[in-house]
Formats: sequence, structure tokens, C-alpha cells
Amino acid sequence: MINKFGNRLELQVAKTICMFNHKGGVSKTTTSFNLGWALADAGKKVLLVDLDSQCNLTGLVMGFGAIEETKLDAFYSSRENMTMRPIVDALINGKSPEQFMAYDSGKLLETKHPNLSLLPGHLDVADLDSQISVSLKIASGIPATRNIPGNLPKILQKVAGQSGADYVIYDLSPNVGGLNEVVLMSSDFFIVPCSPDYFCLQAIKSLEKNIKKWKREIERFKDDNDFNEADFSIRNSPIFIGTIHQRYRPRNDQPAKSFLRWIDTIRDEVNITLVPSLQKIGCVIDESRLSKILGGAGLQCYDLAHISDFNSLIAISQQLEKPIFALTDEEIKTVGKVFGHAEETMKDSRSNFLGVFQGLAERVLMLTN
Repeated sequence: MINKFGNRLELQVAKTICMFNHKGGVSKTTTSFNLGWALADAGKKVLLVDLDSQCNLTGLVMGFGAIEETKLDAFYSSRENMTMRPIVDALINGKSPEQFMAYDSGKLLETKHPNLSLLPGHLDVADLDSQISVSLKIASGIPATRNIPGNLPKILQKVAGQSGADYVIYDLSPNVGGLNEVVLMSSDFFIVPCSPDYFCLQAIKSLEKNIKKWKREIERFKDDNDFNEADFSIRNSPIFIGTIHQRYRPRNDQPAKSFLRWIDTIRDEVNITLVPSLQKIGCVIDESRLSKILGGAGLQCYDLAHISDFNSLIAISQQLEKPIFALTDEEIKTVGKVFGHAEETMKDSRSNFLGVFQGLAERVLMLTN
């Protein structure tokens, strides 16, 4: 980037983390928001990027349920706002990241935390997903599309650098399309949110195969493309740092037996199948280092956190567009419309979740530095 005096400015390089599980319903979006907020609480500047065409993260931050349609239209139509919509348009129409940043970049959406901002999603991301999938397969024969896969992470890196972000958290859609492939394989780290059920177990088994396939496809794409400059932003070596087990009902502060069985089974699949496979391609964190950090928190290897259901607190959180652990006593009382024992139970639950997410943020900081 060049400033008004003609001097080149070096943008800060943010650490990038993907939240990915191609099985839906694992609280991926909520965890992205909560982890981002917790990292922001720890003093880091964080950028959330909504790369799911369903835009659930954007809705969580903006409060879609409370905002008028006309205001949403005005927000997305304004060139003053940076969203995925102009980024998709720029990529599909062949603009370089430098051209986009010079002429099309707007301001990111501020959240209710001063250290946390959002690059809002858009339905057009689905079109970009399709285009990238095609580009990865036949880009060598179509010059107009060969830069699209590499230019996506490059633009996102520039947006993050311009914002001064220390961390970028990508909220991906639950699929194995081209966009997810490129963004995950260009990221520094990835975390797999899990729910305690059969279908999540199957997703872990599938994830092992898909990441190996993506590694090969990106290498072949780079080779066919003669290692074009844009492709260097797809580093192709993301590091798996662990899973987050959530969406279970607790009993005596532990998962109930019916949920614990699935948590144990999924953990075994991660340790026996996923991790050895990722070790062969250099895409997993050092196990001894991980065990030392997680063991100090009483967690088993590759278990970054256990997060139970939020129950009635989630409704207050969504209404106020902030995590449950950031709710004040007054907000719980007035917005939750509770008193007495119910009020105290909610406050205790809030405090427990605060400890959980502070611990998660602390572990993520240690594992990514």
C-alpha cells in the first residue's frame, strides 16, 4: 500500500484461523463470534470474516431480526461499507487485489467490542464458491479465471492488514466446495467444532480424506498455473490445533452419559485417524506442545474446550448482539425478565461460560504464537 506521500506502507500480517466442519449445526458461527470476542477481550484486534452465503455470522452481529429490510438494503448498497459483495464482484470481474483496495475498499462493520470488527457476508459468496471450484479444475486452460483462487485470500489478507488485525477468524459454510478449500488451505490454523452425534463422527472421517485431497489439488493447481504470483497466498499448510466439543447438555458440570459417549468416540477418531493423516502432510500442531498446554487445563489432547448448551442465555445474547459471557447482571435481569433463583442461576451460568471462553482464548493464543 502507498500512502499520500508516495511511501510504501507495510501492512500488519494477521494470524488466520478457520472454523471448519462440513457438518452443519455444530455452533461453528456462534463459536467464531465468541472466540473472536474473547480474543478481543485479551487485547487482540480481531477481524471476523463471514464466508458462508447464509450470512449467519453477519446476522448475529447486526441483529437481522431487529433491523429493517430497507436499512439492510441501504447498508449493502453503500460503497462506504466493506462487505463480501464487492469482493466477489471484483474477483469474478478480474480485478487484482491491489485494484480493489485502491478503489473499492470501504469500512468494516464495527461490533459492540472496540477490538472486534466484521467483514459481512453476502449471498453472492455462493457464486464465488462455484467459480473457484471450476477454476481449480480447469484454470490452466482459461487464463481469465486462473487468478481467482489465489486472489481471494490475498484480498482478505490485505483487508485484515489495513484494519490492523492481529487475528482473522474465518467462518466457513458447511460444505467441501472450492471456496472452503482455498480459504482453509491458505490459513495458518484451523479448528474443528464438533457436536456429539453420529453425523459429526462421519464428518471427521470425511475431513481426513478431504484435506489430503485438497493438499494434492492445490499443489497440482499451482504447478499447472506455473506458480503464478497470486497462488502464493494459498500456502497449503494449515495447522490443525484441535476440536471444540459443544452442543451437549451437562449433568454435574460434565456432559451427560449419552453425549459423553459420542464425545469420546469422536475424540478417538480424531486421534486415531485424523491426526496421523494430517501429520503425514505437515498439517497438525506438535502433539507434545499441545499436550503440555491442554494438560495444564485438565483437557485431553486436541480438546481445546468443552462448551455445553447455552440454554435460555442465548436468547438474551442474540437480542443484545454480544456473547453470553459478556452479559452484565443488569442485562440478564432486565432483558431476560428473570428474578430470584432463575436470575442467580443465569448469572452463575454466565460466569462459568466466561471462564470457559477466557480459557479457550488463552489456549489459542499460546498455540498460535
